[in-house]
Amino acid sequence: MPLRAKPSSAPNESASQTTRTPPTFATPRRASKTSEIVALEIVRNIVEQDLKPGDRLPLEAEMLKQYRVSRSSLREALRLLEVQGLIAIRPGPGAGTVVGSVHPGNLARTLTLYLHMAGSTYDKLLDAWMAAEPVLAGLAAKNPDRAKVREMMGPFVSKDHAEHGKWAIAEGLDFHDRIATLADNPVLALALQSISYISTEQVLTNPERSQLEEQIVHDHSELAEAIIAGKPDKAEKLMAEHIQHVVEDFKAYWPRRVGEKIQWR
Repeated sequence: MPLRAKPSSAPNESASQTTRTPPTFATPRRASKTSEIVALEIVRNIVEQDLKPGDRLPLEAEMLKQYRVSRSSLREALRLLEVQGLIAIRPGPGAGTVVGSVHPGNLARTLTLYLHMAGSTYDKLLDAWMAAEPVLAGLAAKNPDRAKVREMMGPFVSKDHAEHGKWAIAEGLDFHDRIATLADNPVLALALQSISYISTEQVLTNPERSQLEEQIVHDHSELAEAIIAGKPDKAEKLMAEHIQHVVEDFKAYWPRRVGEKIQWR
């Protein structure tokens, strides 16, 4: 039987008067500030001109004419971009503004502020990391440019794991960066890398540790082999196991921090 509309308690009211607008919980979108609009225009110009990290941007006087804004709005726009690492402002001799780089570490710093205010803890971060990294590993194994895959993963394949047990922490971080590159999806890579960046920076770069543990080196070698062989399912499985090892390592080093709120350290 079809449902019938509930009769109005006030029969004399018209339908338009009794119809209620459902509540909305969305935060109203605020108007962009002039500095934010200028920041966006600067980024667009960097992309359109195919500028690379280290390339110089116009002098302040030129940018004031180009963007037709006040000096205070321009400087605020530049500060916004500098905080994000998208430009660098060099003081002193040879002063000027140069193009920065798209680095997950910069996004990770901003992300930690959001996560901290949202009340997110390190155990939730580690759960997200365990879900994120296998996705990138699977995509890397599917990369159709097999020559590039072999070139980037080849250095991590070893038949003698003991030999590579002395690898520095930087090489371990580079391994994960290469997998993100091979995933060949900048959107996923940047978003998921920002999650892993917070974790790795606070686990692997602990001052007490200068070298990778043999287990981690072993994991990297097996992962490199699976990615080179073009086996995405195996790569995802191995990455999940690898991250589990690192998570256990995190808990061993900082057992009380797991329940703490995430913050940039």
